[in-house]
Amino acid sequence: MAGRNRHPPPPFARGGGVHLDEPPPPPHLRHPPPPHVMLEDRMAVQFDDVQALLADNQRLAATHVALKQEVQMAQYELRRASIVFDASRSDADLRLREVYEKMMKLESELGATDAMRAELMHVRNDIQKLTGDRQDLSGQVQALTQDWTRASTDARQVPAIKAEIETMKKEIQRVR
Repeated sequence: MAGRNRHPPPPFARGGGVHLDEPPPPPHLRHPPPPHVMLEDRMAVQFDDVQALLADNQRLAATHVALKQEVQMAQYELRRASIVFDASRSDADLRLREVYEKMMKLESELGATDAMRAELMHVRNDIQKLTGDRQDLSGQVQALTQDWTRASTDARQVPAIKAEIETMKKEIQRVR
């Protein structure tokens, strides 16, 4: 490719009897080079072009092989990354599932705790109510104890009162 669009060198540049130090002869004095020289020049240019194309082709072939190897390595790395990613994703899925199960268990325990809390509040209310009922009953027991004490005292006086009633009956009968 380096030789494309190249023209054969002018005949005076080849050193065909003309020195480079000398100025070129005027155009009317110049003679065209013989056909075999022009053919050799053209072949030399084409040879240079072919050599440049071969060198370009070899560079392109080497670049193609290197790029092909890079593509293969990239595909290999992509497969490895995909395997690692899949393993990582399955591991993350497993951990996520474990966390989800723990969360569900904690929510269940929280629900049970809420139910226990509600039951505890109900029990506290019952305890307060029973404490009030106990105080009422304690007051009633004290009142009944006082009544029983009076009744007991009165019951001890019953035989004396009976005896007195009997005595009064006898007196009434006697008075009659």
